[in-house]
Amino acid sequence: MTTVQAEKRASKAWYDEQKFNTDKRPWFGTLPEPAAGDFSFAVLGDRCGMATAGVFEQALAIVKDLKPDFVLSVGDMIEGYWKEAAPAREEWEDIDAKIEAVGLPFFHTVGNHDYGTSTMLDVWRERKGFEYYAFRLADALFIVLNTEDPPAEFSDELIAIIKKATANMQNDPEHSSEHMQAFIQDITGSLPPEQLAGMSKIDLAISDEQMAFVERALADNEDVKWTFVSMHKPGWKSEGEEYRKLQAMLAGRPHTIFAGHLHAMEYLREGDQELIQLGRTGGHAHGEGPESENLLLWVNVRDGKPSYRVIELGGVREIEGYVPAAHH
Repeated sequence: MTTVQAEKRASKAWYDEQKFNTDKRPWFGTLPEPAAGDFSFAVLGDRCGMATAGVFEQALAIVKDLKPDFVLSVGDMIEGYWKEAAPAREEWEDIDAKIEAVGLPFFHTVGNHDYGTSTMLDVWRERKGFEYYAFRLADALFIVLNTEDPPAEFSDELIAIIKKATANMQNDPEHSSEHMQAFIQDITGSLPPEQLAGMSKIDLAISDEQMAFVERALADNEDVKWTFVSMHKPGWKSEGEEYRKLQAMLAGRPHTIFAGHLHAMEYLREGDQELIQLGRTGGHAHGEGPESENLLLWVNVRDGKPSYRVIELGGVREIEGYVPAAHH
């Protein structure tokens, strides 16, 4: 084992010190030392955009009771898209306080709502330091990527449309379907065709510096039994070169890639590669059917191999909802 590898094993989590110099971290808590190398973790989907109040809080309450070794988010924790820092800070202070109160190690993946303007980038770094990093637990390596590197700046007109729809959802959740239809109509009626076409595509932005960090993390942890990658946008649905480069780096390693963004649960296995697109954990449904239900993913790692259980939040009920039947 090299000195670099030994240092990273000791710290368990590390980041790109060639680029960032900060004492802030995009995670809460400290990873445990799992008995016999086996562990469990939960993965949460998008809380936003256009969040349904209380859903993400329900997921936090469930993981607090179930006590996984840690929790991983695939991003979009806040509505975001702010041009001013104060409301961005306010949103983060609200959700971060709820996450920290759970008392479990919690790892953020940056999403487009978290990071969608230069102001949002500044607030993220002010609070969380950096956007991509890696950590190791037992015989598993975790790499957390930023698919908004650099962020795509939206026009003031598009941000105004997003803000209007978000406010409508929050103020009148009973008519969320109608508000979503109005949102789509506003977009199609206001934006030029080329911008509309661009919004329907999955565009990754992953810098060369970030890819070099991934390459180093993989090289320093060649002995792991499994590699997990978390990225907000599902790279396998993009047409850019970044994902193909990532795939080449991961070739020959058993691995799982988690993503979010599209608010619908999907699972694909090809050989030693698993692709999991998380359903939503509070964000607005982008479709109908079980794949679009609010959920969290439970992952058990036993002898270096993962298995998965989907926990649909609509099927988790409080005991107080069951009242005694009338006596006859």
